[in-house]
Amino acid sequence: MKRVLVRVFAVFIVLSPLTDTSMMAQKKQQKQQPTDRLMLSFQTRDAATGKAIVTPTTLNTRKTAIIIIDMWNSHWCMTASERVSAMVPRMNAVLDVARSLGMQIVWNPSDVVTAYSGYPQYERAVAVEHHHAPELRDALTTKFTAPGGGCMCGPGFHCGGNYGWDAMHPDLILAENDLISSSTDEIYSLLSAKGITDIIYMGVHTNMCVYGKPGALSYMWRAGFNCILARDLNDAITLYNPDKGYTPDTGTTEIDENLQTAGIPNINMGEEFRKAGLMKTDVPVDYVRFVPWGKPERPYLMEKTTTVTLTAPWLDGAEIRYTTDGSEPTAQSSLYSKPLEISQTLTLKAAAFRKGKQVSLPSYAYYGKMQAQRPPQPDVYLEDLNYTVNEYLKSVSSCLWYPQKWQSFEGKPLRVSGKTYSHGMGFRAPSSVLYDIKPEYKRFVALAGIDENMLAQDNGRFIAIHSSVVFNLFIDGNLVAESPVMRISQEPWRFDVEIPQGSRKLNVVCMDAGSRNILDYGNWVDAGFIINK
Repeated sequence: MKRVLVRVFAVFIVLSPLTDTSMMAQKKQQKQQPTDRLMLSFQTRDAATGKAIVTPTTLNTRKTAIIIIDMWNSHWCMTASERVSAMVPRMNAVLDVARSLGMQIVWNPSDVVTAYSGYPQYERAVAVEHHHAPELRDALTTKFTAPGGGCMCGPGFHCGGNYGWDAMHPDLILAENDLISSSTDEIYSLLSAKGITDIIYMGVHTNMCVYGKPGALSYMWRAGFNCILARDLNDAITLYNPDKGYTPDTGTTEIDENLQTAGIPNINMGEEFRKAGLMKTDVPVDYVRFVPWGKPERPYLMEKTTTVTLTAPWLDGAEIRYTTDGSEPTAQSSLYSKPLEISQTLTLKAAAFRKGKQVSLPSYAYYGKMQAQRPPQPDVYLEDLNYTVNEYLKSVSSCLWYPQKWQSFEGKPLRVSGKTYSHGMGFRAPSSVLYDIKPEYKRFVALAGIDENMLAQDNGRFIAIHSSVVFNLFIDGNLVAESPVMRISQEPWRFDVEIPQGSRKLNVVCMDAGSRNILDYGNWVDAGFIINK
């Protein structure tokens, strides 16, 4: 299980006598230190006209808390998962400033909160004396107008649902005085005891979790707190329709405006802190965003083409430059002006520039092209043939995970990407088996993917994230075909390989993708040989 990084800083200062000049400089610096009052620009919307209303508002930072909802380490949708990662650098920078101003940081990871049992930040929260959160206001009248969807990758292959996340994002910084809680009553009790009156919300997904999970915006608003949304640090679960130019950024903006209309002020936290001189202006904290967004460890797979849109919503006036050859983008790289049509396996890299200077962090995405057609059914199925393993194993006892015929490695049905197969073999990676190649064997055909039986129990809660395998095919020791890294619920990889005349041995491999996890179950299904007739 990945754990949230805790950074502890020790600072050692050597004291020496101060001159009059240095004492004056120190007093001047002390006068410039931020107080507990911070002026922010609250944005709401007129319910009748939809016009934005900006209201300068002063917050007492020591009576203000920030609650971060569900910044998990994974999501069933790969684009949704990468969009969480894209917010992390900006969130870390903003929270660092917020802590220095005396704001209380509360992490609300809902489903995975008990993963932090033993953390001081969690134990302090569960030890608080609980008081029931009152309902001092009527429920918010909020209508979310953005179209929703379980996957934000758009047309093509869709991510299958699961509850695989098991922690918060590993790059988030958890500070000593932060708190971890996911209970409405608990959070109410914690904040009330500290005299908190205002709550700024961040996280995902705005129209679901940030709004409606226990401890989230709708509950704490009813309990009497002034609730505010950080519009630069939230993300809604909507959809991607490239034909209409509708992106997840479009959907998030629409959801944010729905909340503004309902009376929930929005603020751009990064911009507000920069205007106040509290955050550096020359340190990039944003990524160029891709949709759909795969990575080598979880690739976006396509049959023909996919339309990729690049955005940089918080980098006004910047231009996006990109490369498709693996090189890092520069100010001279191709200028992004419209969505890109991707039709082959490649790594797409991008960065934002302003007057030739890079103003974003470098970001990238990976797209895998599979065979356009599913292979035909074999004439001879693998499970009907005898296989051999390493010669060493004939004479000694050794560790070997023997694949299972007609069933998964665990003895369950062969399930891949929502479908059950009657033909195939279930493997646990890493393992492989050898077959003799007969002269009449013309081609090897197969589908290969992650076994999905783990989804039968609570939709794979806490475990679906961990399965990752690569399927390889060797003929006489030469690699002739391989899949990218395969993850749960992905469309199975397609194999249709010509067998050279005179070949002797075929090695069918299910190897781990680097994690060596005990849940690395892979299925070769509808696998076997086409006979030369």
